[in-house]
Amino acid sequence: MARDTIFAVSTPPGMGGVAVVRVSGPEADASLAAMTDGPLPAMRRATVRRLVDPRSGRTLDHPLVLRFGDGGSFTGEAVVELHLHGGRAVVASVLEVLGRLDGLRMAEPGEFTRRAFDNGRLDLSQVEGLADLIAAETASQQRAALHQYSGVIGERCRVWSARLTRGLALLEATIDFADEEIPTETWQVATDEIIAVRDAIRADLSAAHPAERLRNGWRVAILGAPNAGKSTLINALARRDVAIVSDIPGTTRDSIEVHLDLGGYPVTLIDTAGIRESEDTVEQIGIERAARMAEESDLRIAVAAPDAPLDADVLALLRDDDLRLWNKVDLHPAPDPMMLSLCAKDGTGIETVITRLRGIVDMAEPAADALLLQQRHRAAMADALRALDAYADLASDDPDRIQAAPELAAQIVREAWEALGRITGERGIDRLLDVIFSEFCLGK
Repeated sequence: MARDTIFAVSTPPGMGGVAVVRVSGPEADASLAAMTDGPLPAMRRATVRRLVDPRSGRTLDHPLVLRFGDGGSFTGEAVVELHLHGGRAVVASVLEVLGRLDGLRMAEPGEFTRRAFDNGRLDLSQVEGLADLIAAETASQQRAALHQYSGVIGERCRVWSARLTRGLALLEATIDFADEEIPTETWQVATDEIIAVRDAIRADLSAAHPAERLRNGWRVAILGAPNAGKSTLINALARRDVAIVSDIPGTTRDSIEVHLDLGGYPVTLIDTAGIRESEDTVEQIGIERAARMAEESDLRIAVAAPDAPLDADVLALLRDDDLRLWNKVDLHPAPDPMMLSLCAKDGTGIETVITRLRGIVDMAEPAADALLLQQRHRAAMADALRALDAYADLASDDPDRIQAAPELAAQIVREAWEALGRITGERGIDRLLDVIFSEFCLGK
């Protein structure tokens, strides 16, 4: 079915050296022909052309022009890219002319990527990987997003779906040919295929939580008594003043979050209120919030000092693998050799803390071939796993039950097959599409 031709700026807004305007759809070549003289440039060959307003003949720019044919572009449609000089007036004038041409309209956010999905250039897991790639702030997030954008997750789901399809076909054959004697081997082959998929899905889900950390970042809560030096520590780690530092106990009454790139990994440090007994209502709220942040974080750093030791309330929030720091080592050495010593005020020991944090994050990085970054993917796989576990229970309780009730067994497998199809966008995702593509920026 014929579609509108869409256009938008694909580079960030504002003034720059180059601004790329992308045009996609059946009128892409016609729009270029209307704004240039002479024959159109050859496909995939960058060519400098004079761009004019067809109404007035006024020169708009001398951009680099690229053409892509149907099936050979990002969207799968005919595409023209205009690499303009990045002045605001240049871009505005070209957009104004494009908007006057017949059959053209401004693209909606994510519409180019939506067309790539609709035309089979990307599956839905790749679309989400592309969104993560655009949003990536650290090297680890970039690697993970590229892994997903490469299509590995979608391909894995298609392999699993193919194996389930084979098992399902064998089960349904017993329904279609119920009057004939089905060899026992048929049931076993079907079950072997289905259980193998179940085991593979379970293995991937086991790595899901570390993968979520990689996408969303580690959350690290800094805990301790008032005046232990928590705010000074977070300023030292961030290498800038982000938290108020004062000798007055209870200065920090709410949580302050600082986002860092820690050796290529995204880390959010949370400076919490000092934990102590307090009659101040506002401070009590901050202390309660600190305890909640500690519980929800991936790691906790407990900060103690000669005048602010770790008390029972702080220790109750810690886990075995959390870090314990002794601050103000210039005043008194650490009483416990297992604690990291530092002086956050002058920077002594800060690099050691950073190295230890980086080591913890490095050790927790999931395997590159087992990344489930999207909560939607994990939920769909969990649904598939529940269905396949039900099939395994049916088979293990009494192998004859599958032969006696093949319709039930087939329905269970079909539910798992449907769940995997939601990951790639092949089944049951119509209501999700508008939400997913609306998260893209204009021009993508």
